[in-house]
Amino acid sequence: MATVSVQHAGIQESLDGSAALAFLTDHGVRYEYWDVSLADRALRDRATLTDEEKSALIAPFMSSLNRLAHDYGYISHDLIVLNREATANLDELLVNFQREHHHLEDEVRFILAGEGVFTLTRDGDTFSVLVTPGDLISVPAKTRHWFTLTHRLNVKAIRLFQTEGGWQAIYQAEGPLT
Repeated sequence: MATVSVQHAGIQESLDGSAALAFLTDHGVRYEYWDVSLADRALRDRATLTDEEKSALIAPFMSSLNRLAHDYGYISHDLIVLNREATANLDELLVNFQREHHHLEDEVRFILAGEGVFTLTRDGDTFSVLVTPGDLISVPAKTRHWFTLTHRLNVKAIRLFQTEGGWQAIYQAEGPLT
């Protein structure tokens, strides 16, 4: 289950379990927990993956992915692998991910392995969500946010998209929340 960290009056509060779920729901952030043990552990643990291996990791979740596609209009998905071994330009990507931005569609991630942190500004609150294996998070369209990896510098995540081109980051200097 994701852990949410929120700052209230200068005091950092950590929420997990039902409190984290309630907080995310109250802030319009969709969260689900899926059983990652459905996917091959050796593939989940491997640093680099072929396209065939990525497809094998996605396959056990197709019924859930199809449900989300039906319910929310997602038209495609892929699997992203971010770590030093698989991602030659990891540092450059992280610099971009860590810049506050928004998208015109939801940013949906299902974490298969590793971990990351989404920091969002929504409904007047800025809060961080630590996502770990099994966590599915949907950052609503037009929500200011950024993403980073934890000190482990490793994540494998299924991404879902509502447009052909996938989401595009819009940085504050590039335009308003439209």
